[in-house]
Formats: sequence, structure tokens, C-alpha cells
Amino acid sequence: MIIPTFQELYASIRTDIKNRLSIISSATKKVYFAFSAVQAGKLKIFYLALAQVYKNIFVDQADYDTIVRMGQVKLGRLPYPAVAGEYTLNVSGTIGASIAAGTTFKSLDTSTSPDSIFTLDTVFTFIGTTCTISVRSLEPGADSRLEVADELQVTAPIANVDSFSDVASVDVAPVAEEDIEEYRLNVIQAFRVEPQGGAKTDYMLWSQDAAGVRRSYPYAISGELGNINLYIEAFVSDSSDGKGTPTGAIKTDVEAVVEYDPDTTKPNYERGRRPMGTFIINFLDITPLDVDVEIKDLTVGADISAISTAIETFIYQIRPYINGGDPPADQNDRLYEADIYRIVRDVLLAGETFTSIELIVDSVSVDLYTFENGDIPYLNSVTVV
Repeated sequence: MIIPTFQELYASIRTDIKNRLSIISSATKKVYFAFSAVQAGKLKIFYLALAQVYKNIFVDQADYDTIVRMGQVKLGRLPYPAVAGEYTLNVSGTIGASIAAGTTFKSLDTSTSPDSIFTLDTVFTFIGTTCTISVRSLEPGADSRLEVADELQVTAPIANVDSFSDVASVDVAPVAEEDIEEYRLNVIQAFRVEPQGGAKTDYMLWSQDAAGVRRSYPYAISGELGNINLYIEAFVSDSSDGKGTPTGAIKTDVEAVVEYDPDTTKPNYERGRRPMGTFIINFLDITPLDVDVEIKDLTVGADISAISTAIETFIYQIRPYINGGDPPADQNDRLYEADIYRIVRDVLLAGETFTSIELIVDSVSVDLYTFENGDIPYLNSVTVV
């Protein structure tokens, strides 16, 4: 919707009044000039309000409150909040020694997330010299994520208790708060596709009921009737490697929601999902493939950081195309060397140049690479040669 400027409205109103009333007197002109300015201001407010209404008609442009309301209707949920991680720790001490509720542990510098704080919610008393306790992170989200064997230290010494402990298992995987734009994409996809009783689109939609999942890619296994490979991609912030590989907990959650609808407002007989005739579902990690870009003879001083950011943003949208699951118009599974040329040229300032670019995917120089079967691109490096 095009919103006219104040000056455009003012000029239009002034011209209309002048023509309709045939105003000639200079004294009268001052009055209708002022009147025109007042009316232009009012109309400007009306246009802005109308533009806001127009914007919120469509899911792709709706503001936060409206897109959340649409999501509640279409997805049946709000954006996922951040989830604090919960872990089982191996601890050692003297039989009879106790660890008070509220005791805090700090992850060591060598852990996955250094200097994060975790707390014990209930008092624990040793019944052996080596036991396990359950702790939770005081910081929701993936910034305090730990992995098995990460070490922690109690923040204040405890009598007859070893100050150091290590992670025995991840009980609840930490998940970052769902970004509103990612939530918007899920809502858009839910509007575009409809449940089909076990079609590819169903697996793609079901997987998004698990927190931390960006997308999933279902494939029927050739020659194995009723068997499916379901590749799972996590959001970068929730992934185990910062590249989209899901954690074990996320894969477990996907397996649960594919089998059974997590919406507890539905009757139990409506919550089963796996269709008859599907025997085996292999829940698999996506495979990030390193993408390296070499730019030859780039002008000294060119903003290589801006180039890297632009390329990374572009390839984040390059993903396997699911035939029969994705709209044909959205096929975006191919990365061309020509794409990289265009991106670099768009970023460079006037007078900045280069002579050639080499695109390297999975250590192989290519002009074109098609990503499929769970392979996704990940920008590894941009270098000047």
C-alpha cells in the first residue's frame, strides 16, 4: 500500500478547495491554506492506520501480536520460549555428606559453555561414595548448553564432597527462544500445506512441533516399501555443532511428535499420527557440507566481513527440495558459482574489483552443486587469494 506524503495530501486538498470554491482573494487564501494543512494531517493519520490494518491482513507482513495470533489459530501454539537445560551429574563424596538445595555449580573453561551456572533444586545425601544428582541451568536457552563429560565445579566448597563433577547425561536439552521470523515461516508453511494422512508435508509439519527444529526432509527409501528417512535440521543456535545438526534430545522430541500429537486439548483418539503402512522411520541428522569461497585479486581494503555475511545469509536459504512437499516455485536446492559472483559484486563499493571466484563445496571445486538427501550448505570460509 502506497502512503502519500503530508505535502502530497496538503497540495491535493489545497487544489481541490481552490478549484471548487474559486478562491481568488489573498486573505481567503491564508484561511484555506491553514485549513488544508489541518486536513492533510488528519488524512495522514488515517492513511497510516489503514496501512497498519492492510499490513496485518497478510501473514508475511503481520506485526508481532498479529502473527502470534495467527500462529495460535494455525499451529495451535505460541512461539516456543527458551528452555533451560537439565543435566545429571556424577558427584563423589563421603557417605552421609549432603549437598544443600540451591547449591550452584559453574562449568569449567574447557566445557561446551564455560562459566555457566547450574543449580540443585533438592537436598541430596550421599548413600555411596559416587552418586548422581540432577541440576538445571539458571540461564534458559542454548548459551548454557553442556554435553556429556563436560566438567563443573561447585561455587563454594562443601564438607566431605568433591568440588568437581562431570555431566553423565543430558536430561532436557536447552533450546533458544523461537525467533519471531522463524515462527512466521512455520505459520506460512502451515497455511500453504494441508494434512494429507501421511504425505511428505505431514512429516514436515509434524516435526515443527518439536522445539528447536528448523526444517525436516522426508524421503521414501528406494526399494523399501513403508520405510522413511527423515533428516532433521535444527536452528543454528540450538544445534550441536552450530551448523544445524540436531542434538540427541531434539531428535528424540521429533520422534515423539511424529508418533503422537503433543496438543493435549485434543481427544486421545485424534492424536495418533504415524499412518498405517509406515513401518520404519529413520530419524537422521542433516549433513552440513563446508562451503569455501576464494576471491582472487580482491581490492585491498574491501569489506571481507560484509561479503561473508551476505554469502552466509544467502546460503542459509539453500536447502534440499522435497518433491511433493515443497511448492515447485520454492525450489532452492542449487548453489551456483554465479550466485557468489553476484553477491560479491553487490557488496563491493565503487572502484573495488576482483578478477575471479572459486566456489568449493565439500573440498571440491564446483560451478554448481545440488543439495539433497539431508545435505545442507554451511559457509566455512571466505578468503582472498
